[in-house]
Amino acid sequence: MIRSITTIALILIAMHSLTANPKSKDYLQSCWDRQVKPLQSQYISFSFQESKNNYDHGMEPFQVRSYTAKGKLWVNAGNFSKLDTMLSGRQTYYSKTQWNTTDLLFLDYGDEKLFESTRDMQQTLLFQHARYSPVNLIDYFVKQKAGLSNESTKELAVYVLTINRSLVKLFIRKSDSLIEKVSILCMTDFINDELFGDVLTVLMYSDYRNNNLLFFASKIGIEKMGGRLKEDVKLTNAQWLVTAKSLLEKPEDYKLIDKPETKPEVIVEKYSDNIHFVQLPQTDDRSLIVEFKDFMVIAEAPLNSMYGELIINEANKIAPGKPIKYFIFGHFHTHYIGGLRSFVHKGATILAYQKDIPYLEFIVNAQHKMNPDSLQREPRPLKTEEIVDSKTITDGQFEMKIFYIGNKSQHTTDYLIYYFPTEQLLFEDDLVWIAKEGAAKKAGARQAGLYNAIKEFGLTVKTIVQSWPVKDYGVKTVIPFADLEESMSVK
Repeated sequence: MIRSITTIALILIAMHSLTANPKSKDYLQSCWDRQVKPLQSQYISFSFQESKNNYDHGMEPFQVRSYTAKGKLWVNAGNFSKLDTMLSGRQTYYSKTQWNTTDLLFLDYGDEKLFESTRDMQQTLLFQHARYSPVNLIDYFVKQKAGLSNESTKELAVYVLTINRSLVKLFIRKSDSLIEKVSILCMTDFINDELFGDVLTVLMYSDYRNNNLLFFASKIGIEKMGGRLKEDVKLTNAQWLVTAKSLLEKPEDYKLIDKPETKPEVIVEKYSDNIHFVQLPQTDDRSLIVEFKDFMVIAEAPLNSMYGELIINEANKIAPGKPIKYFIFGHFHTHYIGGLRSFVHKGATILAYQKDIPYLEFIVNAQHKMNPDSLQREPRPLKTEEIVDSKTITDGQFEMKIFYIGNKSQHTTDYLIYYFPTEQLLFEDDLVWIAKEGAAKKAGARQAGLYNAIKEFGLTVKTIVQSWPVKDYGVKTVIPFADLEESMSVK
């Protein structure tokens, strides 16, 4: 009797164990069945409308430029094509994209020739065009046999893959096995050259429709830059097709190329005992190193922390052991502020126009875990000093003057220029455009603004040196002041 009771108890325990630990449902496969499976041998096409918002190369930090676009797209399990028109102000631009699992044909806005696509671009587009449809991304996750992440919750099954150095997550609703959202963590937003660090984009899918057993979201909300920028896409006019429209013809010699990895070139030019220029041809910029008796000042550092470190290395060669007391940038655009984080790590005080300081804080506080720089590995506090009208830096023997010209530049509201009385030299970022050859032309608004500021401050200038560009575009970047004066006299 006791043995029978024990046997029954063991059976009940075993049954409870089986019911308490059922085999986990494969939500990813279920999602594929509902959102991809019908598209293995046929296409679905949509009309789309979308809004786009990006930080602009404008007058002030965080200035947003808004666009609207509309067009057609065609998608199946392994293909994605898009034809769109984009409106910006009064201008209309066109682009064409044709992607599959091995190729990428891309004609950019305004271009007549196919873009030379890299393998990186082809892989990146896999998750970039998920802002319209997650079909290809779901299919890729299934083929890569992505496993269920421990980030999953009662409501959402989460699957994670790294694609082309970006962390991509699918969030699938357990209630109906449909995509709730996709998050993409990249080390660049493909515009700002790593300036903003680990950039998070979240795609949120809603208003699902069922068309011949294919479930698709007709509305996609997009949040970028940690929710600072918001966009949306709307899909309409769903149609089933046996084949998709061919937008671009594949050239006979077509092939994806590897992204070139070039070693940055650094050219150091001694201008005087106290002034050196560092040319970076790869970025098309010139930085300024100023040596004082017991410290250094560095101005302009393009694009990202790597170039900031290169400039710092050259400064250490020029004046070993001298600390970098100040870093300064002529205005907030990426070609001048991109290497900021390297100088914060070195303990330099950042000289800046007052309204730029929140922007500096945003850049310095950004996470760079995906591609760690020196400040990510060893955090340091941001130290700033505001430039109001002007500032003089001196060691009692050599002098550098900084002037705020702001709107006079006709370029940005934070514009700064640097003047060296001993050399009668003025250094500025990108205001003067005088041809190397030919007759003088009337000064443009930027040029005139700089000239008027020089006169207003009573500066005696012999030579102007410009940071950008370095490459030969047929314009002078070391400019006799007489040339600027002549351009002002042209009617």
